Amino acid sequence: MTTEEQISKDQDERDDALEDLRETLTEVNAKVERAADEFRPEHLIQSHPVGASLVAGALGFLVGSIFNKRANGPVMIAVVLGFALSIRSSRKAE
Repeated sequence: MTTEEQISKDQDERDDALEDLRETLTEVNAKVERAADEFRPEHLIQSHPVGASLVAGALGFLVGSIFNKRANGPVMIAVVLGFALSIRSSRKAE
């Protein structure tokens, strides 16, 4: 095999490897995007409403038993409003 043939063979192997790498990166990016979509809070709440309700109830119980009773109401209202505004702004961005 001549030097030129060896260089050509090496370049073909490199090009094949680069194409395989691009395909792999495309697949990984697609999987990451799907996983990120599955873990968005509103998607979790929509897909698991009972579990989300139980978690919200447990958090409410913990907050109510630990913190000052007088401040709980306004803090919880602020949290719910903040969550609603974040969902609204994320839907407008899409």
